[in-house]
Amino acid sequence: MPAYERVLVTGGSGRLGMFVVDELRPHHQVTVLDRQASAADVPFIKADIEDRAAMARAFEGIDAVVHLAALDQGVKASDEDFFRINVQGLWNVLEFAEQAGVKRVVATSSVVAANISRAHPPRYLPVDVEHPAAPVNAYGISKRAGEVVAEAFARRSAMEVISLRPSWVLRDECVHGLALAMARAESTPPPDVATIDPAWESRDEAPRGTCSFVSSRDAARAFRAAVTAEVDGYETCFVTAADTHSALPTSELMQREFDDLPEVRDPGLYSHDPRASAYDIAHTHRVLGWQPEERWADIQARVLGPDSGRVR
Repeated sequence: MPAYERVLVTGGSGRLGMFVVDELRPHHQVTVLDRQASAADVPFIKADIEDRAAMARAFEGIDAVVHLAALDQGVKASDEDFFRINVQGLWNVLEFAEQAGVKRVVATSSVVAANISRAHPPRYLPVDVEHPAAPVNAYGISKRAGEVVAEAFARRSAMEVISLRPSWVLRDECVHGLALAMARAESTPPPDVATIDPAWESRDEAPRGTCSFVSSRDAARAFRAAVTAEVDGYETCFVTAADTHSALPTSELMQREFDDLPEVRDPGLYSHDPRASAYDIAHTHRVLGWQPEERWADIQARVLGPDSGRVR
């Protein structure tokens, strides 16, 4: 296992960043680079990834970088902002990491880079990293372009780079609203919850598409696995839960969402687990040694109570 002791986390004060920092802290010397101070008791560098002068000084003595700082899909921003911050920001991180002799960079991409949608339905299941990617919106394009940039830096230097493609990182505050929305959409019983937390976020409509997700905890574990895994050169890996947040078998879900069932290249996966993710996480396990611990029912039980999770 690579001994990457000193790890810099860009965007470590963000929603996912806080979980990643907490996951890394027991195992590494963590420094956070962000525009806002970290709540964790770790060294902090106040900087913007677009500030090249500040970035040039940030990587001295660093062994590995986890790059989370970016514009998220849910942020209201112009197309130009998405592309500039997400692609140029990643370029800045990789360039100065390369110059400083950083050995490993873990970059944050997204399943949106593959653009599995009604306009671009999956050609086969599970969707793997070789599946054609055809993003059309600025966020998805920025993430796919970031993967191309990341692979180029790994190819041109001794630096190892891993692009992780998380699905929707499901925060605990969103679980109740999602469970209610899915129950309404699929005519299943609502979650059995004794007490409603005022911090829980409501949701009017159920998400469409593959219904893929990953808990914040499991996502953070994937980033730590990417820091320590034996990897040579460049890798891209999907990061999703083992199942979906739909009560439907994945074959029925795909038929409903995309009007057709694509070729199933791993029939055993869906016969063993009918609600298995549409994305290939077996590759992630082979490369990183990571696999998710929380299924949809597990998260409901942990957040809403032991009797709330009805689908396993």
